[in-house]
Parts: sequence; C-alpha cells; structure tokens
Amino acid sequence: MAKGARAKANASKNSCKIYIAVDFEGAACVIGFPSKPMETLGSGLETNTAVFRQAQRLVTAETNAAIRGAFAGGATEVIVIDNHGSGHNLLYEELHPDARVIFGGPRPCRFPLLDDSFAGLALVAHHAMAGVQGGILSHSYSSVSVHEMRLNGKPVGEIAMDAAHAGEIGVPVIFVSSDEAGCDEAHAFLGKDLVTVATKKGLSRNCAVSLSPQRAQELTEVGIKRAVENAAKRKPYVVKGPHVVECVYKWESQADAAAKERGADRLDAYTVARKVKTISEYFGE
Repeated sequence: MAKGARAKANASKNSCKIYIAVDFEGAACVIGFPSKPMETLGSGLETNTAVFRQAQRLVTAETNAAIRGAFAGGATEVIVIDNHGSGHNLLYEELHPDARVIFGGPRPCRFPLLDDSFAGLALVAHHAMAGVQGGILSHSYSSVSVHEMRLNGKPVGEIAMDAAHAGEIGVPVIFVSSDEAGCDEAHAFLGKDLVTVATKKGLSRNCAVSLSPQRAQELTEVGIKRAVENAAKRKPYVVKGPHVVECVYKWESQADAAAKERGADRLDAYTVARKVKTISEYFGE
C-alpha cells in the first residue's frame, strides 16, 4: 500500500464523520396550520409566522439532541445541513458549538461535502412522502407542486430518494426521525433494523398526537448514539440504474413548465418523466 493510501486508511480508522440532514416537518409538535388552499396550495408551514418561529426553536433543539447523540456515540466530526425550504431556518446561534453547519443557497449539489469518508447520514425531522394518509405536512420535495413522485414506477419521497443519492456516494442512512408514517416509510425502504424515532402520529395533515419536545429530544439523542455506535453494520441503500423519475404535478401549468426541462418526457396533462443514469444526475450533479 502506498504511503498516502496507508495514511488515509489509518486516519479513517480513527475518525467517525456523521452528516445530519435536518428538515422541519418531522419534529415533535410541528404541524403547521390549515392554510387557505387557493393562496398557498396547502403548504401549511409559511415563514414569518408565529407557528414557523416556534418550529425553528423546536427543530433546533432536536438538532442539538442529534448532535449530542452523535458525539456520544463516537463521532469525531459532525456536519449539519439545514435542508428545509430556503436552507436558512435553524437558530444557528443556539447550535451545538462542536458541529459545523451548511446553510443557504444555491448549493453546488444536494449534500455538499458528503463523500464516502462519512460513516453515516442521519435524517432528522423528516416527513412522509406525498399522498400518505396521516402524514403530517407530507410531500415529496414540493408541497406546492408535486402530487406524487415515482422512482422506476414506485411511489417515493425524500427519505428514499435522499437515501439512494447517499447510497451512490457510498454512505448509509443510519437514523431517521419523523412522524409514524415517515418512520414506516423509512423502514419499508431501508430495512427494519434502521434506528428511527417517531415524534408524533398524524391524525390529519395538520393534526397530530405528539411526544413532548423534551421526550422527543431525549429519544433522538439516545437513538442517534446507538445508530452511530452501529454505523459500520449499515449498508448504503443502492438502487441500480438507469432510472425513470416521474413527477405528477398538481396543476397542468406546473407540468407545462417541467416538460421544458432537458430530457423531460410529457406522459399526460399532469405527469412528466425523466430518464437518468443515476439519482445524482436527477439532482443535476
């Protein structure tokens, strides 16, 4: 083995890098509020509202619990990515001082800095895919435009797509926190042995029975600690390509716009498909 390769191998034995992708809708006690459908198309968690500001505090606290758990489980480095909406949502001044955070945009790729040197990807405060009954604020990348997303004919959401994207890089998903519907979805795609924390149970899109924020934070910290300790047992989620990614839009005009993209194939009034070799290609990488 060359000297440089040996040094890299020895360094990897002594390091455990964890990447934490933080969404918003899956945190305890975050439900948004019933919107005026003709004004917001049902997004349900608008910024510059008291409800959103409360969510910022709740999600930041769960993120800190995840960071503490990761370090307690043996992580030597933790990178957090603010992955909701604009990418500028967390209360950064309150974040754990030993983590680094990626925020803002536009971004060069879906998960900047993520490579196969990371031991695992944790998906915190995520949500179920579009079309799931009982999914709190459920959607697939866009609550405003996407009615359903399919990967090779199978309905998918952000949990599976992001896991497949990370899998192509060589990084396994080791932890998911979400509502019960999101956790069920994660287990269906990523296996029953995946460590999850269900923060709430959806009674409708904007109604839930939730754990208290404190209990959700405690379970998140313990869950991620266990996930990091056992990260080496997890395998990357790999979906062999080529792929057909279909988006069924809510409005014909949204499909009109998507159909103009390079490589797009208009299937019907609402549905646009793209053929890609990899998930990374779908994300424009």
